Amino acid sequence: MDVATCPKCTTPLDAGGSCVTCAAEAEGLKLVGRSGYVPVKELMGLLEGAGLSPAMDQVPARRPEEKAHPLWNLYVPEGEVGRAAEVLEKDWAHLLGDPAALAAAARGARGVDLDAGGEVECPACGHRFALSRESAECPDCGLSLGAPSDASPDEAET
Repeated sequence: MDVATCPKCTTPLDAGGSCVTCAAEAEGLKLVGRSGYVPVKELMGLLEGAGLSPAMDQVPARRPEEKAHPLWNLYVPEGEVGRAAEVLEKDWAHLLGDPAALAAAARGARGVDLDAGGEVECPACGHRFALSRESAECPDCGLSLGAPSDASPDEAET
C-alpha cells in the first residue's frame, strides 16, 4: 500500500489528506500511545478511572492488515501528560520485580534502527539476528519490525 503520510509526524493521512494526530494536537491533545482497539480502550479506562480525560482516534490504514485491524491513537490533554504517565507506569509496576519483564522493557525502550541494518536484538524475545532488505522479521518469535516508514510517531523520533 502506498499511503501518504504526514510530513510532521508520519501518521498516515486520511482520504481528505488530513492527519488525525496533528488535528488532535491542534485541539490541545498529546499522543500517549498507539495500538489496537482493545489495548487502547483498556488504557483509556485506566486513565478515566484516574480522573483524566483521554480521547482516541482511529488511524488511517498504512498496511493492508490495518484495514481489518486498525490502529488507534490514545491522547490526553497537554496538561494531563505527566499524570497519565504516572498512571500508566503504576499499571505496569507489578512487572518491575520480574527480571525478564525488565529486560523486555529495556529492549523496547532501546528500539531498533532499521535504517542502520546489521545485527539487531528483537525487542520482544531478545533473539539477535541480521536484518535484510527482504525481511525485518524476527526468525525466532516472528515479530515484524516493519519498515522505517511504518514507524509510529514516537518510534520515528527515537
